[in-house]
Amino acid sequence: MSELARIDPWKLVLIGLVAGVLSGGLGVGGGIVLVPLLVAVGLDRHRAHATSLAAIMPIATAGAVFYGISGELALGVGVAVGLGGAVGSVVGATVMHRSSPRGLTIVFTILLILVAIRMITGAEPVAGSGGLSVPTELAIGVGIGVVAGFFAGLAGIGGGVVIVPATVLLLALSQHQAQGASLVAIVLTSVSATVVNWRNRRLRVGDGLIAGAGGIFGSLIGSRVALATEGRTLSLIFGFLVLVVGLRSLYKVWTTRPQPV
Repeated sequence: MSELARIDPWKLVLIGLVAGVLSGGLGVGGGIVLVPLLVAVGLDRHRAHATSLAAIMPIATAGAVFYGISGELALGVGVAVGLGGAVGSVVGATVMHRSSPRGLTIVFTILLILVAIRMITGAEPVAGSGGLSVPTELAIGVGIGVVAGFFAGLAGIGGGVVIVPATVLLLALSQHQAQGASLVAIVLTSVSATVVNWRNRRLRVGDGLIAGAGGIFGSLIGSRVALATEGRTLSLIFGFLVLVVGLRSLYKVWTTRPQPV
């Protein structure tokens, strides 16, 4: 598809709505759905990754606000992770601009499958992670953010697939708290990466705004459902969903010939 080719707005709204439900329900930006669906409606992979991040900004904001109102928001951790993520996402978005579409797909696929396995099998928090001092907790949060931000900028995702399990394991947050903190961090991360993508002329601003608008409503629905659901159930749902998406992406990598940048 050419850069100026038009996508029906109703398709973008529906894509955003689905991504928003997952974002609010699982504490992710929604990129695990946004990227493949944007590719399916005609965007090349680079612009799908960039436009996904732009749509994630309003989606994650709506979800974070809802978690905050419900009292399930570790705001300090979310901001620390977000600050680290802002740095990591700039690096990741820059690498994305210089990478081949096939390379991006491989990175995206590996990330999804690893996260799926972790969420399905489950894992206990690291011993002693619940008694950390505030400075140590914030420092670990920044480190988590740098790693998550890099993958956010590189793979066109909000970083929640890294942030949620990492904050549960390393900072002993509950599943709900981790999801709320993840959404705060995702807002900061997606903003910085989107600026880089806009400068690199990879971003379709209008498409991102339309998908994001649909995602706001989906995020509020997903957040309400998530807060009424047991944490382990959320982890299993998240894991199996990501595994399906990852395996589908892996199949496409094997069956598609390499494309030039």
